[in-house]
Amino acid sequence: MDIELLKTFLEVNNTRHFGKAAENLYLTQAAVSARIKQLESFIGTPLFTRYRNNLQLTGVGERLLSHAETILIAWERAKSEAKLTKAQKKTLAIGATSGLWELILQDVINEIHSILPEIALRAESFEQEKLIRSLMERTLDLTLLYEPAKITDLISIPVAQTELILASTYENQDLDAAINKNYVSVDWGTSFNVTHAQFFKNINAPVLHTSQAKIALDFILYHGGSAYLPYRLVKKLLGNQLHHIEQAPVINRPMYACYHNSNIHIEVINTVIEMIKNLATPDYLLFKDKID
Repeated sequence: MDIELLKTFLEVNNTRHFGKAAENLYLTQAAVSARIKQLESFIGTPLFTRYRNNLQLTGVGERLLSHAETILIAWERAKSEAKLTKAQKKTLAIGATSGLWELILQDVINEIHSILPEIALRAESFEQEKLIRSLMERTLDLTLLYEPAKITDLISIPVAQTELILASTYENQDLDAAINKNYVSVDWGTSFNVTHAQFFKNINAPVLHTSQAKIALDFILYHGGSAYLPYRLVKKLLGNQLHHIEQAPVINRPMYACYHNSNIHIEVINTVIEMIKNLATPDYLLFKDKID
């Protein structure tokens, strides 16, 4: 089967429009339609239905979606490994959520390239569920997660703690005002939510709820307010644009490096895990000493 058929299928799903998919793929709309019909003939059933001028995946199309993504990622990885230069020995595919890339992994891949230039790197950003699935499907070698992967074949190793502090744009703001006025709630996962609920009961609804620390930071810098944010992310802004609410508890969020127990690149993976541990050494304690 032509790999281009799967690419077309995914683009039509993303745009939900044959014409827009054709523009993005630099094809005619007739060519896109023909590719989808050809793929449907391979599968033996329709993949899309029209509902009030809107394309929707059929049940078969929904089930094909994750497999198509996996096949394309595996194909791209196969092409990358086939094109390795003489100076490159292997490829390493690393993944994380977008927030963890911003927080630590961008520094990690820079370090890997500096210390292990013979490694060809691949970097991906997905939600946790897809990251875990990619480990199982061997399209990723290593991921960084906030929750350990609860699957027998996957190994999860705690590598660092993210120190989350309550930061506000208002200087000398008391805790009650910080948590009840223009408060932005960041979803740091189940364990954080439980701890947060224990400390702060019957608080007002946040003005914004988001899963991205950068969104929360940009929002409070623009509108004013407060949010629980990683000290590593905000430390350069403290004392100027942001102020630490000292009465609020510091909530630690563990980070885990996860990989498949039969991965063939285990030696490189262990080296990278040590890099993560070194780069993610908690620095909040140094900050805390300064404010006590």
